[in-house]
Amino acid sequence: MLVGFLTMLSLLPKHFRVSVVFLALFFAKTGLSHGAAEAMRGAAAVQSALVDFNRKAYDKALDDLAPALLADPQNAEALNLKGAILTKQQKYAEALACYNQALKSSPGFFPARYNIGALLALRQQWEEAIDYYRNLLIEQPNNELVEYKLLLLLLHQNADSELQAKLFATDLPTNTPAWYYAKASRLYKKGDPKEAAKYLEVARNVYGDKTDIFQQELDESGLTSSH
Repeated sequence: MLVGFLTMLSLLPKHFRVSVVFLALFFAKTGLSHGAAEAMRGAAAVQSALVDFNRKAYDKALDDLAPALLADPQNAEALNLKGAILTKQQKYAEALACYNQALKSSPGFFPARYNIGALLALRQQWEEAIDYYRNLLIEQPNNELVEYKLLLLLLHQNADSELQAKLFATDLPTNTPAWYYAKASRLYKKGDPKEAAKYLEVARNVYGDKTDIFQQELDESGLTSSH
């Protein structure tokens, strides 16, 4: 999965996303501030591209995104989204260049860092992907998305059972859907999809659309495909 937090804009409430578009139009008409107008137009372009991305209209997404990068070639969110689009088109080398450029522009920018690891997994560079996320988790020990991604990779590869046992070792749910999805992933691995589905249902009831990225990671992990 390409973090989905693909851009921070995608995490904003829907009503705010719409406001971004209207504000861009407002600034464009009033000329209140050229800098502000450019920024809002860029945000609107990113949002439009994100809609196309979610609809799997990848060529159109690139076209819609172009104005944002023309206005600000160092826009880390736009670069990350372009990388995600190129990844979906299996243009992995170009995608990696976008992620690296995003990090050059904004060192430590998490979505791009996460997506670089996802590229390793997509290329089936399993050991490298596991090492990448293990190191990222050492850096960000409270990041449950990274912890979950690492667990999925370990389960997929039947690797490092000792480390697997340490991930989400608590008996209590955590602050995100990750604990429920970790339980479900382990149950899928054991061949018990019915019990796994119970955890997923609870997670969706409790967390709503916050489960989306965890579900997408699970769907793409290969753990559910044989059940």
